[in-house]
Amino acid sequence: MLLRKRVWDVMRDDFLAVDGQTPFVEVVGKLRELIKAQPDNDLIVVVDENGRFSGAIGIREVMRLIEDCVLTDEAVRNAEATDWDKAFARACTLCCGTRIAELMDKKPPRVKPGDPLLWVVNELVKGKARWAVVVEGEKPIGVVLIGDVYREISREMVAAV
Repeated sequence: MLLRKRVWDVMRDDFLAVDGQTPFVEVVGKLRELIKAQPDNDLIVVVDENGRFSGAIGIREVMRLIEDCVLTDEAVRNAEATDWDKAFARACTLCCGTRIAELMDKKPPRVKPGDPLLWVVNELVKGKARWAVVVEGEKPIGVVLIGDVYREISREMVAAV
């Protein structure tokens, strides 16, 4: 089964892509909306001005920036001595203008549409990733989520027993 099934069998082509110049705060909002619509999808693909794949940013990178930028701000850490809401807003303002190209993962897992599902499993497990970007040529055409791969494999396993 894993050698017969291909990436195109499980990939999602309804992924969210943004330009690398998109401000962080806008990406946070878009990611929030994406997770409302697709709770298991926490990935935004980043493209250049020609639509070529540049990288990706997921909820893990967003949380890392929040930790690095917001939660390490001196005013936020010493919130007992100040107005926490104002300190948090100030820290958010400082980092939210950062362009996504500076924050994205530039080498996330990539697969091709015709790759066997076994290859995807290997890439996801090896890279401890929850998703991979499906690229054809230089352009992203979809995403594969680990949950979708698991559902496909587990369905086949249960049916085989």
